[in-house]
Amino acid sequence: MIKFLKYLKIVIPVTLFVLLISVLCVYGAYVSYQAPTYKELSAIENISKGLQVSERQIVKKSRQSTVRVLSVNPETGNIASSTGTYITAFRKYYVLTVMHGIISDCENTKILIEGDFIDCLRFVALDVPNDYAIIELEDEIENRKPIRVLRDIPRGQQWKKNLSVMTGIYYTGFPNTAGPLTFSGKVSGVTSDEYIYIDSYAWSGASGSGIFSENGKLIGYIVAIDVGATEFGAQVLENIIFVVPTYRVDWAFLFR
Repeated sequence: MIKFLKYLKIVIPVTLFVLLISVLCVYGAYVSYQAPTYKELSAIENISKGLQVSERQIVKKSRQSTVRVLSVNPETGNIASSTGTYITAFRKYYVLTVMHGIISDCENTKILIEGDFIDCLRFVALDVPNDYAIIELEDEIENRKPIRVLRDIPRGQQWKKNLSVMTGIYYTGFPNTAGPLTFSGKVSGVTSDEYIYIDSYAWSGASGSGIFSENGKLIGYIVAIDVGATEFGAQVLENIIFVVPTYRVDWAFLFR
């Protein structure tokens, strides 16, 4: 009997140890094959390490400052969805978006961030010719980093460098309400009426997306995609994007 008890004292710990190792191995295999969550995949920091450090910084800047703008017309029930760029100056916070995405008053215009709605405090600017709206917010947005207007927008001769043909660009937006999605592209040229042509991709809902040059500057915002006339009728050219340069925005409101 005594020998049997001694035997058990040896066998039981060894058995438990082997069992524990087996459980850990099975759990490790399970974890290694388990797919990451949507939250992990859509995280702002989830950016390819194959990019150069400077490119990763620009993509991150774009993703950190992009918001979705919803405007609801209570009379018709229509909802306009567009994209905006979160900006700041003099400790005040704003969203730059497109005028054609605003179909109601400030009360019925919201900023959407990961399922949370942020109120519009007031419209600082509604510019039809240049198709932009600037929404002032009551406070800063958590988990987002605003673009500093006085630092991140080109000045003077910096524009030539940032609008040179084949300059790389990045933007993040909500085309067709999907997203946030991040795209790359190139500057194709500038029109005589001061629009920037970008070779990339956009669709309805991406209007208002901030365009960042490879130099990290906010050079413009998307207003439209090209529509070409063919013998079969109109053809949408979603890879040719019209962008309004940010020098056409009247930033004087910052100093009022």
